[in-house]
Amino acid sequence: MILIDALFINKGGGATLLEYLIQTILAHPKKDNFFFLLDPRFAKPAELTANYVVIPNKISERIKFYKQHKNDYSCVFCFANTPPPVKLAVPAYTYMHNQKLLEAPGQKFKRMFWGQYIKYLFIKRYNRNTDYYIVQTPHMVKALTGIGLKDDAHCITIPFYDNRKYISGGTPFDQRPKDEFVFISNPSPQKNYPTLLYAWEYLLENGHAPTLHVTIDDTAPGFITRVNELNARGAKIVNHVYLDPRELYFNCPYLIFPSIMESFGLPLIEATDSGMKVIAANLPYVYDVVTPSLTFEPYDKVDIANAVLKALATPLPFPVIVTKNEVDKLVDTLLQ
Repeated sequence: MILIDALFINKGGGATLLEYLIQTILAHPKKDNFFFLLDPRFAKPAELTANYVVIPNKISERIKFYKQHKNDYSCVFCFANTPPPVKLAVPAYTYMHNQKLLEAPGQKFKRMFWGQYIKYLFIKRYNRNTDYYIVQTPHMVKALTGIGLKDDAHCITIPFYDNRKYISGGTPFDQRPKDEFVFISNPSPQKNYPTLLYAWEYLLENGHAPTLHVTIDDTAPGFITRVNELNARGAKIVNHVYLDPRELYFNCPYLIFPSIMESFGLPLIEATDSGMKVIAANLPYVYDVVTPSLTFEPYDKVDIANAVLKALATPLPFPVIVTKNEVDKLVDTLLQ
């Protein structure tokens, strides 16, 4: 029996990937070889009716589970960045999908990284309990090896994502509105909303008001106030708070992506599949997954604004996906 330890995965991109992995495993001939440890906050797929347990999302409960069941499994796959809390006699893999955790040691004196640094210390403490880290992109391998958690031989790159969701169905590009840009993301610091909003202010001050679609929730009231102030001055920023990205990806022409840190830039892939053109930060995580239509320097509001103006004035090439979905390889790795 193979344990998929997904405790602490409950929402966001991690939950989306976990749901896809569960669906893939349940369609596999050897589905009964897998057992899932789930977080109570995770919305369990309806088709998962057996071979799972839900326990409280506490470190102590995770340790207790492992001590009680350490001899029950032939392989363990920890999905939430943190290796097993005990040393096992079977292969152990840990899926590392949060780059902020790997950046935390070098940023530990900054308040915004304190929580991440504490989580990193748990990863470091349990590091010897995992044989391999599985990541989605080459730049995540570099980040792992750079802080000495593992060497290259113990980092495995297996990108996976649901590549069925956005293929086909979008409005033809030449029939989409000409001046609408989309950034679907939570307002966490690495998403770089302040610089994006400064760029839209700069555009406004120079006589341009393209539409920007964003999703800023009530965890960032300062950003919401900023959006309202810009709109009062004539900007066109639509805050959807939350929505299924498909509606915008299928009908708007441009994804603008200023994030300064991503372990796997899934929106870049989804936008490309949806027929959008991609304007993104000139950073390694972008090139790991797509060849973008156009890039900009993410800390420079003027460069972002100029990229927007170039998109409006010049036909840009369509982006190209350079990664691929290897979920079958992941499942086979765990079964071997």
